[in-house]
Amino acid sequence: MKNLGTVLKELRKKRGMTQKQLAEGICAQSMLSAIENDVYIPNAILLVNLAKRLKVDLNEISLATNFEISANEEFNQTVNKLCNSHQYIELLEFLQQNKVIDNLKTAHQLQAYYYYLGVAQLQTNKLSEAMQSLKLSLAEINHLQLDTLSRLAYLGMGYIYALENKKTAAVDNIDLAFRNWNDFSYEENQNIIYYLAALIYFKLNDYQDSTAYLVDGIGFIAKHDSHYMLANCYFLMARLAQEAHQDDERLEANGRKDLFSELYGEKIFQDF
Repeated sequence: MKNLGTVLKELRKKRGMTQKQLAEGICAQSMLSAIENDVYIPNAILLVNLAKRLKVDLNEISLATNFEISANEEFNQTVNKLCNSHQYIELLEFLQQNKVIDNLKTAHQLQAYYYYLGVAQLQTNKLSEAMQSLKLSLAEINHLQLDTLSRLAYLGMGYIYALENKKTAAVDNIDLAFRNWNDFSYEENQNIIYYLAALIYFKLNDYQDSTAYLVDGIGFIAKHDSHYMLANCYFLMARLAQEAHQDDERLEANGRKDLFSELYGEKIFQDF
């Protein structure tokens, strides 16, 4: 599995940033170099600040491979482009065009269409419409043989329930998303399923279960020699550690271990 430093370096280069640009106002450039070379593991606050500079939004996620909504390759490419650039208003407008709707032919295309429509509505704060679209994406599935797209739809619904603070419904959808989990072959989009489950629990302020899904997710990603979603998992773990530390300060509790250092099992560099 790629180390945290490698993931940070790749993300920095992807953003077209130098070490000096990323480190400025956050830490010394020499410290960033040490982090990228795995000499030091940053503490949670430092990693969160680096994530912000790198414009990592825990709520905006791109699939490793997007699903096809049409036999028209131009339509699929448009969905891919708008999703990967997080242009959700434009995605919503595109999906609502008659020319797109009229080209929905197969059950899988309909499922993918309503999934993307639900994502676009969710990201533009149309929660009730998003819930309806995600339900429609699940209307004709085989509930005993869930594919990855169906699992993602269940987690999308769980995320909406979490935003509405409906914990029981949110957790039920996580359980549905992991139904018969070990019965199917691996595909990279499955990496996101662990992350979304952790994000839902994070939104519910359940840091213990969120951490458990992240640890399992990082192990799952490592097992399949992938790196997709690793950065998101690391940054969410840092946010969990940050929140846990704040809870400790509020409650004056001294017994809780630092979640981030516990995850890595290494000394965290504190003096930055």
